Amino acid sequence: MMKVYKLTIRPLTSFRTPLQSDTIFGHLLWALCYTEGEDALIAFLGRYRDGEPPLLISAGFPSGTLPVPVLLPRPQGKKDKEAKAKPQSCIANQVVEDMLRKAREEERYLPLEQWQKIADHLSMDASDKARRETRQRLRQSREEEREYPVTRTAVDRITGSAREGRLFVSDETFYGPNRTFDVWHKLDERDEGLLARLTEWWRWVERNGFGRRKSAGHGVFRIEGEGLVEAGEKLPRVDNPNGFVTLSAWVPRQGDPTDVTYRTLVKRGKLAEALALPGPWKKPLLMIEPGAVARLRDGETVREWYGRLVEQMHWTQENIVQYGYAFPLPVRIKLSEEEA
Repeated sequence: MMKVYKLTIRPLTSFRTPLQSDTIFGHLLWALCYTEGEDALIAFLGRYRDGEPPLLISAGFPSGTLPVPVLLPRPQGKKDKEAKAKPQSCIANQVVEDMLRKAREEERYLPLEQWQKIADHLSMDASDKARRETRQRLRQSREEEREYPVTRTAVDRITGSAREGRLFVSDETFYGPNRTFDVWHKLDERDEGLLARLTEWWRWVERNGFGRRKSAGHGVFRIEGEGLVEAGEKLPRVDNPNGFVTLSAWVPRQGDPTDVTYRTLVKRGKLAEALALPGPWKKPLLMIEPGAVARLRDGETVREWYGRLVEQMHWTQENIVQYGYAFPLPVRIKLSEEEA
C-alpha cells in the first residue's frame, strides 16, 4: 500500500522550467545522490527496475487544483440533431455557448471542490459545467501566472562586460505573490525511513533551486508550512472506480490500459550537474500529459501505479533514465448518457 502526501511550494523568482513530474523526480534523485551517495541512488532506482516503485510524484499544480480531465467531446451528430430541433433564437444561443466552451477548454486546472463533484460521474458535460461554474476563479488564477520573453545579452567571461551583437531571448514564467503549487506524492508504507529521506531531498532542492539557470537565480522557491503532510483525504474519492486520471506525465508499459483519452508532449530533457558534460541532451521522449483519462476493462481495479522507468535515455552515457510513472487518481467514468 502507498500513502499520499502533499508538499506546497511558493515561487520567489521567475521559473524557466515547468514543474513537470519527471523533472521534479530528477531533481530529487540528484538530491539523493549528493546527500547519500551514488550507491544509495543505484539501490533506490533498483527498486523501480524490480517493479516495486517506492515513490510516485505528480506534476506541480496551482494550490487547490488538479488538471482538467481530457475527455472526448459530445458527438457532433447529436449536437446537429439537437440544433435542428431548436428555434432560431436557441441556435444563436448555442453558437454563443460553443464559443464559451472553447474558451473554457483553454483552462488547464479545475478546483478540488469541483473535481470532487464530478469524479464519480466523469464526462465532458460534467467537466464543462464545472469549468463554467468556476470561470471567474480560474480567470483570477491565470492572473497569478504570466510567461514573458526576456531579452538578455551574453557576457564576455574574460572582461565581464556585455558581448556586442550577442542578444538572446528566453521565456520565463513569473508568478504573483499569492501563487503556490501543490506536488502530490505516494510513498510505500513499508519504507519507514522514506518520508524523512524525501524531506531532506526536498530541502536540498529548495537550497539549490529548480530547473534551468538556477545558478543564475531562477527557480528559487520556499517550502510552505511543515513540508510534506499526509493528505490522502484531500484528493477526490469515488466508490467503484472504472478508470483513473493521471496526475503526472505517463509513459505506458505493456499491460497498461489502452482505452485512454490524452494529450501528448515531446520531452527533450537535459542532464544536469556533473553529467551535463560532454553532451547534456537526452533523447526526445513522447509522454502523455497529466489529465489523461484511462478507462479500465470490466472487473479491473485501479492499481497503485502505471507506467515505467524509461531506460537508455542518453546517446552515449549509460544508465540514464526518465521517470514515466502515472500517478493514478481513481474516477468513475460516465459511460453513457443514461448512466446515473
